[in-house]
Amino acid sequence: MSKKIRNMFLPMQTGRVIGRWKVAAFVLFFLLFTALLASDLFQSKLNVELGEPSTELITAPYEKKIEDLTKYREDQEAAANKIEPVYKADQSQITFLSEDLERTFDVLNDAIDSKADTTEKLDNLRKLVPYSALTDRTLSSLLQLSSNQVDTAEEVATRIILGLARDTNSGARSQSEVPLLQDRMAVQISKSSITDSMKSLMNAYIDLGVIKPTLTIDEEATDKLKNIASSQVTPTYRIYRQNEKIVGPGEIVDSEIYRALQVYGLVELKSPWIPTAGVALLVLLSMAIVILFSHQLSQETYRNWKRLVLIGMLMVASLALGKIFIAINLGDSEINALTAVLIPAAWVTMSVTILLGVRIAIIVGTVLAVLISTMADPNSMGATGTIAGFFALFSGIIGILSVAKLDHRSDLARAGLFIALINAVMVSGVVLILQYSITFWLIGMVLSIGSGFLCSVLTMGILPWLESSFNITSAVRLLELSNPNAPLLKNLLIEAPGTYHHSVVVGNLAETAAEEVAADPVLVRVGALYHDIGKLKRPYFFIENQFSKDNPHDKLAPTLSSLIIISHVKDGLEMAKEHKLPQNIQDIIAQHHGDSTVSFFYHKALEENAEMPEEAFRYDGPRPQTKEAALVLLADNVEAAVRSQKLNNPGKIEGLVRKIIKEKFDEGQLDQCDLTFKDLDKIAVAFTKVLSGIFHSRIEYPEFPSVKLLKELEAVHQEIDSEAEVVAQPLKDE
Repeated sequence: MSKKIRNMFLPMQTGRVIGRWKVAAFVLFFLLFTALLASDLFQSKLNVELGEPSTELITAPYEKKIEDLTKYREDQEAAANKIEPVYKADQSQITFLSEDLERTFDVLNDAIDSKADTTEKLDNLRKLVPYSALTDRTLSSLLQLSSNQVDTAEEVATRIILGLARDTNSGARSQSEVPLLQDRMAVQISKSSITDSMKSLMNAYIDLGVIKPTLTIDEEATDKLKNIASSQVTPTYRIYRQNEKIVGPGEIVDSEIYRALQVYGLVELKSPWIPTAGVALLVLLSMAIVILFSHQLSQETYRNWKRLVLIGMLMVASLALGKIFIAINLGDSEINALTAVLIPAAWVTMSVTILLGVRIAIIVGTVLAVLISTMADPNSMGATGTIAGFFALFSGIIGILSVAKLDHRSDLARAGLFIALINAVMVSGVVLILQYSITFWLIGMVLSIGSGFLCSVLTMGILPWLESSFNITSAVRLLELSNPNAPLLKNLLIEAPGTYHHSVVVGNLAETAAEEVAADPVLVRVGALYHDIGKLKRPYFFIENQFSKDNPHDKLAPTLSSLIIISHVKDGLEMAKEHKLPQNIQDIIAQHHGDSTVSFFYHKALEENAEMPEEAFRYDGPRPQTKEAALVLLADNVEAAVRSQKLNNPGKIEGLVRKIIKEKFDEGQLDQCDLTFKDLDKIAVAFTKVLSGIFHSRIEYPEFPSVKLLKELEAVHQEIDSEAEVVAQPLKDE
């Protein structure tokens, strides 16, 4: 009963845990975005800058004692370093010794209780450590011990060995102390009351089994002592006399000098917290927009919160890189604004488009442009921020358009060229509007090319990692799998050419239909190419690979033939997992027959046994869960049926296509996917169009005259030979 109650509340508990993770992720990204955008607000813009040369001589206005924090921290660190580490028993090693010691005595007990002869017992013991280190005489003595003697010895040995190992005074802290620990154990064993043969066994065990340190550093206790030592250090102070120099012209303002200036009140700081609060509100609004629009435009992204984490990670990475690029100093304040061209906003939008779709990518690109604009100039949100925002917005949109329909990997490289071009146009526009110099334009051209190249490289380089980490199959990955030189497809072409040709035709059918019913054409085509890879295990048991008149199923029982046919789904799944095919491809492999019946062998079995159960001839399923899997199921059945009927009339082909689709619908194979009646009609039309082009009627070509003449001459020769044979036959008889 308690187990049932536990199972009832388990989903609720899991939901609470996931909810906490969602909240934690939201807070984390909120803090990261705010920190990246508002960090410049905490830099002083008055008098001096930390780490920069001072522009003037600054002296102490009056005498003051200022704490020397650098010296104080150094003294604290030195005091902490003097503390010796505190050790405790290494539980993993103690557990290992305990279990190994128990195993050693279990082996001895088993040998004593064994009914084998003494020679065989000795041979078995010699194969095991530590018995292999003992003499035959000692082993024979051990075999003569009683169970009570062995149990007593085990108790004594365990107490000595484990007691010394876990004791912080006698245990081994390092590898160099292990021999000392072994000596201590050996001394205690020699003083014990166990038999001499058992002492020899324990000494051998100590030499061979106790070979690692048994103590480890207690980090918590050690840190506690170090903290106590650090807290007892007395701070040191630096006394500045009145009019004493704090920093001179050209001298670097380090942390101590800067702190002295702060203590004297010579560095005036504006409060950064109010504008930071404004940035935080902007970040909160931006995150809310992305989440709300994902709910409206991409339910799959909204339901799978890890995909929102993916968006957050990409945006944070882009802003962090942007922070680095904006910090680049090109020597002129106007030209420095151009470094915003390098911010890889297009990398984010291209990655989101490929992985999650166009609609959510547009929202992400727009929000990211606003955040980049704020980050580039958080103090005034002036021209610098505006330029950065426009560059991010337009390059991001071009990135989306470039990969929205990805057909080849080279499209990613071409996307980089488009991004470079749009950035170059933007730079030219800024130069004309603000009447900047030709130098500004030339540097902008170079940065535009670099930006396009950077976005393209980042997308191609990081996309595989994102796919595997977040279990998303992109069009790029699918295109790689559709390459005929992919290992599984190459094997299919060589070992099962009939199945390969069948899969290609199924792929053409399903892809054409997918375009009509708003399914993923690339996923359907690739899924169709791999849906029958399980036939590689026994290719000649499938009709399309039988090129001779012999059919192995003629010699098998219908139940066995059915089992072989059905198993190609399971075999295909195993191959898919072995070759790490994406999960949605594996789903298509598993669902492309649903739970339908192998009707041919089932009816054949009924002829032999009218009470044969149908379950033995049914696929394991599940039924198709997606449009893509359903399309492959329908295309698979339609292609096989039309090929077997050898139809060449479009009307007959369409009739057969609609008949098969109706049968699958009536069987309930399409109940769990979201195809509509209208979709089924579109699928039938698409299938008929493709199949009519494949199985159209062909004219019979007339024979050439030379060929016809040769055939006539050959017939004449055969007639002459026959007549000669008739004439010669009586002579042979005589």
